[in-house]
Amino acid sequence: MSKFLEQRELFDKVICLDEEDRQEPLRVFRRFFSDYRLHELRHILWGMVEVCLTTENDGFSEPEERADLLLRFRHFEELLEAGWLMVGE
Repeated sequence: MSKFLEQRELFDKVICLDEEDRQEPLRVFRRFFSDYRLHELRHILWGMVEVCLTTENDGFSEPEERADLLLRFRHFEELLEAGWLMVGE
């Protein structure tokens, strides 16, 4: 089982952002989208999905697991687009 599922209390809160970013989370989006263009993010994201679906990986051996991965991919892509719009890139 994943450490993220085993220690929900620890991982169900913000742990990576410093205090300034916690106070102004839009800064994180601005930094992120100043480092990456939207087409680059789509390429990176699709590369991760492709590796998961085309390699011998027990985590994605069942059709339902692959369908969940693709759904999460779509949701993450929507999140990226929304963030892109928020920072006005």
